[in-house]
Amino acid sequence: MTPIVETFARKLVTIAIAASALAAAGVIAAGADIEARAQGTPSASSARAKELAATMKTRKLEAFAMREAAPNRFLAVICNPDVQILLVSTAYGRPSDIEYRLFQKDYVTAYRDLRSGVSGTERFVVEDILADGLVAVPAKNSLPDTAMVDATTYLFEGPADPKKRNDKRMPADAYAKAFGDSDQRYAQALDALIAELKKAATLEPAGLLR
Repeated sequence: MTPIVETFARKLVTIAIAASALAAAGVIAAGADIEARAQGTPSASSARAKELAATMKTRKLEAFAMREAAPNRFLAVICNPDVQILLVSTAYGRPSDIEYRLFQKDYVTAYRDLRSGVSGTERFVVEDILADGLVAVPAKNSLPDTAMVDATTYLFEGPADPKKRNDKRMPADAYAKAFGDSDQRYAQALDALIAELKKAATLEPAGLLR
């Protein structure tokens, strides 16, 4: 090997080692962020979920729905405090159908239409176990929270363990991004619901589950 080739080869090895180190650092950083959340760092949606549950309980509502700022887009929620929050944000091709549900204060049917109606598109769905906001890593023997963005479902049960070759869960960096994005979007939806509930002068408990 000539000196020039040898020098070039050493540079390639150095670059490869540096790239590997940066990739490892990224995974470690993502894992550290997830670990911090697991050890009690509250998510962006945590306080908001609890506030929504308390607000709906005060108004004796188990369901609520509203228009969003975007055209033909609606937001609905079913809340059972300390048990579960079910939330859906959807663009709806037949907005007059949902407008009618809102006029009738039939929030449960509005939720069902937005969640599974054929006219719904661009769905964002959250199943928040315990109604305490999204949790990055659930406690032992606890059910995980889930989020669905269009056709992609994220199960927040923790990232893949790099020490386990057959771990089918998401890698730490991808997991951290999916959780962070879902958590922020969920928090924004909760903010909108809380603001609308506080703004409403009177809300009949017509949205109660039957």
